[in-house]
Amino acid sequence: MEISRELEWSERAVLDYENLTEYLFFKWGENITLKVLSEIDYQISRVKNNPEQFPIIIKQNEIRRCVASPQTSIFFVVKPQSIYLLSIFDNRLNPDKYPS
Repeated sequence: MEISRELEWSERAVLDYENLTEYLFFKWGENITLKVLSEIDYQISRVKNNPEQFPIIIKQNEIRRCVASPQTSIFFVVKPQSIYLLSIFDNRLNPDKYPS
């Protein structure tokens, strides 16, 4: 059974989302930007409704990863009453820069 939790955004996740939006808009235009952000928003709703479907990739902090697209991953932590978004990560970057 899916339980919808509240969503909390870290400062980093907000900044990542804003930077991605700006990059997409200036590089690819409004239509592509809206399409990509729509897909990310859809994946965030999946995270919110059923976070346990996504694997834990950093066991120490129980950080989970949702691959939103080949270019983008969403990192988050499941809390008792909420989902805490850590980062909207560009997969083309160095994996050593994953949130921890």
